[in-house]
Amino acid sequence: MSNPYETAKEKSASVLGPTLKFKGKLTAEEDLLIQGEIQGSIKHTSRLTIGKEGKIKADVTAEYIAVEGSVKGDLKSSQSVTIHESADIDGNIYSPTVSLLEGAKFNGTIDMTGKAQSASEEKSVAPDAAASEKSSAKRSASAERTARKPAKSRKSSADAA
Repeated sequence: MSNPYETAKEKSASVLGPTLKFKGKLTAEEDLLIQGEIQGSIKHTSRLTIGKEGKIKADVTAEYIAVEGSVKGDLKSSQSVTIHESADIDGNIYSPTVSLLEGAKFNGTIDMTGKAQSASEEKSVAPDAAASEKSSAKRSASAERTARKPAKSRKSSADAA
């Protein structure tokens, strides 16, 4: 992967400067260089670079991710993640290609299979489905108990004798 700053210059990437502080959901479709502080979530469809002064407390999703600053959260990339020597990462990395340069601080796991990322995406949808299934199961169980209640038996005159 080329130097993200050179790419930023070539493609006129947007830059969020070191004095910027943002809380919430950040989405972008052009190359982006973050030097400020972001809290929340970042969903990006192109190249995202977290510069040396960047401080991120968010889960980050992008096509390409390069980190030189600090990230507390998961990094999810469809192409590659590069962790530079100045980076400090506390979170998991999900990407088919990962470069972790000597000197970088990293606390988490790396998944390059794509399986765990798919599972985590299913979990975010699953709670509603699970609640619906649980509710259906309760209704079915209730209906079965009602259907299986034994009829009250009457003593016949032959049993009484």
